[in-house]
Amino acid sequence: MKTYLYKFLLLLIIPIWAMPIASQNKHSEYYYQRVSLFDRLPAESTDIIFLGNSITNGCEWCELFSDAHVKNRGINGDTSRGVRDRLQSTLKGHPAKVFLMIGVNDIANGASPDSVISVMTQILDRTASLSPETRLYVQSILPINDTYNIFWGHMDKSEQIKEYNAKLEQLCKERGVQFINLYPQFCIPGTDKMNLSYTNDGLHLMVDGYLKWRDIILPYVKE
Repeated sequence: MKTYLYKFLLLLIIPIWAMPIASQNKHSEYYYQRVSLFDRLPAESTDIIFLGNSITNGCEWCELFSDAHVKNRGINGDTSRGVRDRLQSTLKGHPAKVFLMIGVNDIANGASPDSVISVMTQILDRTASLSPETRLYVQSILPINDTYNIFWGHMDKSEQIKEYNAKLEQLCKERGVQFINLYPQFCIPGTDKMNLSYTNDGLHLMVDGYLKWRDIILPYVKE
């Protein structure tokens, strides 16, 4: 009887004891690894920042633009809340420009477009407050393609992605922020699926996708 009572009490105690440890980190270990690096490599006023998740992180932006002032601040798996939580660190050097793409992981994790827009509103407003010198460019998130049977959390979200992009464009218009609609230029014509020329998993980009992206935003980078 004492043995059973001990096991029962142990089951009650362990979750209570573990909860403070589990609640310390809101994001992944990788997130904090990258943020610790970015904190030691602050952007300067002449820099151009690419900010986002793994789709941003997957590119060598400075080489793509042949410009050492172009810097990558992507983090695999990042969300709008992750970007918001590291915004002060990102902007402390008052970079000249920030190109932001974020939101697809939020939607894949079950967040509604409206809830992501709520966080994006905070990001836009905080950017204007923390670094009014910085020119912010908000990019739509990209289409996906379920051909590869990978990333199923993302693959059934085409309607939510389109809704989010439309709301994001409206938000940018209201805040006077430049919106860049990449979405239609990455679709197979007449569909909402990502062109397979640009991806090998239905979500992330191959080199032709990054070259396409570069060509679309080049005028904004150079202006």
